Amino acid sequence: MWWKDIYVSASAAWLGRREDVWDAVAEGRYDAAEAARDEYHAVRVADDVHPPDMAVAAARLAVERSAVPTGDFALVAHASVGFQGRDHWVPASYIQARTVAGSATALDIRQASNGGLAALDLAASWLAARSESRAALVTTADRYGLPEFDRYRSDNGLPRGDGAAAMVLSRGEGAGTTAVARLLSTVLSGDSTHEGAYRGTSPWGEPRAGRTVPVDLRARTREYLATGATGDAVVAALTAGQQRALKQALAEAEVKADEVARYVFPNGRWWNSDLDLDRTTWEWGRQVGHMGAGDQAAAFTHLVETRAVRAGDRVVLSGAGVGMNFGCAVLEMLRIPDWETPENAPGTWVEESL
Repeated sequence: MWWKDIYVSASAAWLGRREDVWDAVAEGRYDAAEAARDEYHAVRVADDVHPPDMAVAAARLAVERSAVPTGDFALVAHASVGFQGRDHWVPASYIQARTVAGSATALDIRQASNGGLAALDLAASWLAARSESRAALVTTADRYGLPEFDRYRSDNGLPRGDGAAAMVLSRGEGAGTTAVARLLSTVLSGDSTHEGAYRGTSPWGEPRAGRTVPVDLRARTREYLATGATGDAVVAALTAGQQRALKQALAEAEVKADEVARYVFPNGRWWNSDLDLDRTTWEWGRQVGHMGAGDQAAAFTHLVETRAVRAGDRVVLSGAGVGMNFGCAVLEMLRIPDWETPENAPGTWVEESL
């Protein structure tokens, strides 16, 4: 979708403490051969902060940076992958109550690692379709701790990092004069051919009883491949879907690939690209780990906070989620504000800000 009057007014991120992956190797929590192959330096760990509170902290900072009045927000969309602290509950409403409040609609997005881009596309569509709506808040947050999830062993090639991210989208008169970027296009697409790759073939489970803890995504993939699918076919479908979304988003934005200053891919080396790594955010991502739905918004925030982009630059946010679902967004930088990177000391910075 090509967008005419949708802006990113601000963004923010909250990250857990830094944990060197080789410390995890030394302690027997991460296989040394896998660590060498995965090429991460560190992941982020939130010891005592739950995802909704991470999201609130990131959202408050993004709203403050945006200077958008809280009464302008018509939507709060929260994307996540794992457990958010309660069953049968809507984290988006909790985040809304502690940030913009008001009568905005609060929605939870569950599209795995593509959830952040799905929420971004939904928020842009929401604003464009409702002339009275002026702003939307998009958040993501996840914590990958035991016993629910083993950040180094539950999956292959993607050690997880704990953190949250937030973006404020705005439209209407004056929005472009204070925004940091203009949203040029977004694309969402899917290919369910290999939907079972992360589901496996085991019978449906019941709540709590009979569940595998921690989550074993590797076992599910082995089950799926035993049905006759091949790993190469799954990877090929994943790569093709992500590239289709990227090409379509660039075409709708009328931007050529070589005109893009920075590409933001999920925080991992599994994505297939011939790009110079200096044009990506991998050097940052390998210090963070895969945040699930939040890689793109957090990396975009990193680019702005470190002045790694300048006005006029085009930035691509690309993602993929199990299922398989794909997303892409193209933005044009309008200005680079003097944002400082907050020192997130888990258990202090969040608690003091709530």
